[in-house]
Amino acid sequence: MRMLPAIAFVAFIVGPVSGPVVAETYPTRPIRIVVPFAAAGVQDVVTRIVFEKVSSLLGQAVIVENRPGAGGTIAMASVAAARPDGYTLVVSDPRGSLPAAPSLYPNLSYNPITSFEPIAMIGSSGAVLSVGKDFPARSLDELVAMARAKPGDLTFGSTGNGTPGHLNGEQFKRLVGIDVVHVPYRVVSQAVTDLMTARISFWISPIATVLAQLNAGQVRALASATETRLPDIPDVPTIKEAGFGAFDASTAYAFFAPAGTSPQTLDILTKVVGRAMDDPDVRQRIIKAGVAPGLQPPDNVKALIRHRVTELSDLIKAAGISLESR
Repeated sequence: MRMLPAIAFVAFIVGPVSGPVVAETYPTRPIRIVVPFAAAGVQDVVTRIVFEKVSSLLGQAVIVENRPGAGGTIAMASVAAARPDGYTLVVSDPRGSLPAAPSLYPNLSYNPITSFEPIAMIGSSGAVLSVGKDFPARSLDELVAMARAKPGDLTFGSTGNGTPGHLNGEQFKRLVGIDVVHVPYRVVSQAVTDLMTARISFWISPIATVLAQLNAGQVRALASATETRLPDIPDVPTIKEAGFGAFDASTAYAFFAPAGTSPQTLDILTKVVGRAMDDPDVRQRIIKAGVAPGLQPPDNVKALIRHRVTELSDLIKAAGISLESR
C-alpha cells in the first residue's frame, strides 16, 4: 500500500461483513472518507460509527483518513480535487467550518456551495454558554448587564481565531449588543481551566467540552446556545427563551462527495447512510458520543450552507476577523 503523508492518520475500521445489498456496480472497492480534524474528536468518532455500518451494508471496506490542518481546509481541498467517483468522501460541519472558510481563507481552492455534493446530515451537537462557578453573574440577564455596564471588561474564550467558538462569541456580541474581548486558546484544557477559575468570563462551547465540569459544579450553564433545551441540562433556558433572540451555535455533521459525482452514486450513498442511521445501535453510540441524531437530506444541507455562507461572511467582515491566506 502506498504510504500516506505524515499528517494523515489512517485506519481500516471494518471490512465486508455481509454481502452487498444496494448496488452491483458501486462500490466495487474500498471507500475512503476524510476527516478534516484529528482522530478521537467527535467528528472522527461519529464518522467511524456511521461508516462501520455503511461498510457492512455495502459489503466494502471503508478507510477513515484524518487530515487535520488550516481549520479543515487542507482536507476539504483534497476531496474537492478528488475524482468524483464515490470512492473519496469527506465529513464537515455545514453550519460552521465549511461555510466560514471562504471568508477566512480568501485564496481557498474550493467553493463550499459548488465544490461538493451533500450526501446527508446525520445530527448535531448542542452548545452551551457557561461561566465559572464563582463568576458573579447568575443568569444570562446579569451577564449581559455586566457587559453593558463595563464595555470591554468581560472576555470570552475559544480554541483559536476564526474557529466556531470565536465566531459564536462574535455573533452573540452582535445579538445582545455588548463589547467583550475574545481570548483564543491553543489547548482546550487550558480554556476550560481558565473558565472554571473565571480568568475568562464565559465560553460558548459544545456541551461535551464542559459537561464533566458542569456535573461537578465547577462551571455553571447560563443558557443553551441551541434552538431547543439540551437533554443534559433541561432546566437551563435557551438564549432565545432568556429573551435575547434566536441563537444556535450547534455543530452539525454531514457527509459530502466531490462535485460531479453521479446522481446514481449519490443516491446509493444517501440511502445507505439513512439505513445506517436507522440502526438502533448506531443511534445509541452516536448519542453517547454527544450527537443528537437528526437525518437531513441533501437539499436541506445545501440550503443550510448557502444561508450560513452569507451569514458568516457578514459576521466575519463586521468583526474584522482575518487569518493568513492559504
